[in-house]
Amino acid sequence: MLKILERKITLQLLVFYGLFVIPLVLGGAELYFFQYDALQQSAQQSDLSLAQALAQDVETYVQGTVKEVKEQALSPAASQLNLTQLAAQFSISTRVHSEIGQYRVYNARGKLLLTYPQFSSSQPPDVSIASYARQLHDSQQGYLLIERSDQLTHSYSVALATPILNNQHQLVGMIMLTLQQQQLDPHLRSVQEQVHNSGEMRIWIMDKQGISIVNAPGTSASVPLVQSIPGLGNALHGKPGNVIAREEGRDWLYSYVPIRETDWTVAVGRPVDETFATVVSFQHSLILALIMLLVGASVFWFVMHGWVVAPISRLAQAAALIKPDQARKVTDHRLLVREKSRKDEIGRLMNAFSEMEEEIHTLFRKSDEQSYTRLQTLDALLGSMDEGVLLEDPTGEVVYANQRFTQFVGMSTPGIDEDAFQRQHLTERMEALIEKPEVYREALRHADGGSGPQTIEFQVHGYYNQLGQLVPSRRHIRMRLFQVRDKAGQVIGHGKLMRDVTRQNEAERVKQNLLAIVSHELRTPLTSIKGYATSLLETDVEVDEATQRDFLLRIVEEEDRMAELVTSLLEMSQLEAGTLKLSPSLCRLDILFNRVIESDENRQLQIRLSLPEEVPVVYIDQRRIEMVLRNLLENARRYAGAHAEIIIAVRYTQETGESGICVSLEDNGPGLPADLTERIFESFYQVDSGRERSSSGVGLGLAICRGFVEAHGGRIWAENRTDGATGAIFHIWLPARLLHQPNAPSRPFKLEEVF
Repeated sequence: MLKILERKITLQLLVFYGLFVIPLVLGGAELYFFQYDALQQSAQQSDLSLAQALAQDVETYVQGTVKEVKEQALSPAASQLNLTQLAAQFSISTRVHSEIGQYRVYNARGKLLLTYPQFSSSQPPDVSIASYARQLHDSQQGYLLIERSDQLTHSYSVALATPILNNQHQLVGMIMLTLQQQQLDPHLRSVQEQVHNSGEMRIWIMDKQGISIVNAPGTSASVPLVQSIPGLGNALHGKPGNVIAREEGRDWLYSYVPIRETDWTVAVGRPVDETFATVVSFQHSLILALIMLLVGASVFWFVMHGWVVAPISRLAQAAALIKPDQARKVTDHRLLVREKSRKDEIGRLMNAFSEMEEEIHTLFRKSDEQSYTRLQTLDALLGSMDEGVLLEDPTGEVVYANQRFTQFVGMSTPGIDEDAFQRQHLTERMEALIEKPEVYREALRHADGGSGPQTIEFQVHGYYNQLGQLVPSRRHIRMRLFQVRDKAGQVIGHGKLMRDVTRQNEAERVKQNLLAIVSHELRTPLTSIKGYATSLLETDVEVDEATQRDFLLRIVEEEDRMAELVTSLLEMSQLEAGTLKLSPSLCRLDILFNRVIESDENRQLQIRLSLPEEVPVVYIDQRRIEMVLRNLLENARRYAGAHAEIIIAVRYTQETGESGICVSLEDNGPGLPADLTERIFESFYQVDSGRERSSSGVGLGLAICRGFVEAHGGRIWAENRTDGATGAIFHIWLPARLLHQPNAPSRPFKLEEVF
């Protein structure tokens, strides 16, 4: 914070201005709020005391009535429901208690038995008497206060009800009397007259719903008190207090106190401007003094800022705008030209800075052309490379990345150049493409530490094309790490050079596989053929006819093996080149399966066939699909043994949202490694079973199977059994469009209509 003040003269002056003004404002504010709170609390306490006195008067008024009605209910005449004697008692009571308007006697079922006086002007509430009787009996209450408001006539009635019990404490009836709340008017009027000289006053006595029971003269009874007095709900729950509310364009101070023994509340309201007249006058005077002080200090500040601080600030901003490619001098701006004409220190400073800017631009122009040419040449060279180049500073922040590298990670060049770009983003994009990111991170850590090779090779499961789309294809990447040093030999950064070596590795692998095939798969049968032929050509050895026939059969078998190998290589090349042609025809699957199962090489296998009730008829290239089945059975026999148990099941299913037919071949062999279920379908790849290499296996069988199935529009995949037993399952899925519909009209089948 202190360093910022040292660099900003505006902030320094503003701090001095604040040190002068803020204490004065805080002192005035403290005096303002102290006096305001003290006078406000005094007025609030005075009104609260007044409301409490009124609450005590009403409480005495209600308690006397409650005592009277309880005495009447406990009399022998009441327990015996002696109506004549009760009428005599009510006559005496009404003369003594003027607040009682009318007596009513009900039996336990709520039937009216007696009304006294008979023609009273006060009418009892229109309520369900039986429900009140049950409520008194169930709750064992001594009395029940009943209120009712008539919204049409704006009248309010209050009644007291108490139960009548016989000698066995059973409910036999109920006495209800109505109160004349106008008896409270003299109390309210007396209080209102006492404070009349100090201003206007409003007084209410209201029930628990906030409806006015009694109000002082000049106080509206139809005012929605709960809405206009926000704190009234607290009083209705037994909590006294004060609140200031806005009403009729004036602020009113309301004080409210609950009345004990009832659900009523006393509320007293007075205008705030009359109550706080003294403090308002004091506040106005204090505010006026503070405003004058602030205006004077602000005028001084603005004059000082505009004449001294602002020119220096504009000059500092102009200095930050000087750039090598600036076409116009920043000191020629209209805001600075006006300051250059001044004769004081500010004017001399502006003119000296203008001369300095001219010299700086001259130096920039001399060195800019040569530097720009070098940068353009370097960028063109790196951009034309086939390798991806990434340069980082010593802290790991990206400095430069050519187009080949940004395309590899799927990011645009502007995204790399943004200041907000972090190394973590690049790492995440890189590791999202790498098949084994943990191995890559470990190799990179050893290479950075100097304990590992500076060239790292890894595989990615895809790459981004020129449109920024991810192409799911396995690629082999070779990355070379290097250090960037300056002329003095100091390390100023790090670099990564990435190259796609997929084709190079594939060519090397194909070359090695072809050499292995020529040296082993072709050499072995040629050696056998030469040996048998040489034996037949010997003249000094007699060979019987059976032996000659056996030798010739062996020569034919070895020739067939060579022909099969050549055919596999030819068909594999056609699949990879996309020139394979199919010869489809109608075929029943059960016939096709039986033909494969009953062949000589598969008779030793224990094969079970499971077909649906309606045997599918498909339109396929029978020779190619039969070769797929033979290869799968040969694969099972090779790894599960000559007496393997194999289950072939056919079912209708759906694959990728399309219906079709699925053929599953399940064996009881050792199963497949979980990470090789896809790789086994690659060309020239064989699972290492720990046994000697078979002379007839070159790793093309499953690759050809996949090619033939995909040529029919289907899919083939492998997985291990999940029923607890060991073994592998190979699935062949063919789309529903290859199924022959029995009721479909006859038409010629064409290859382009199927695939």
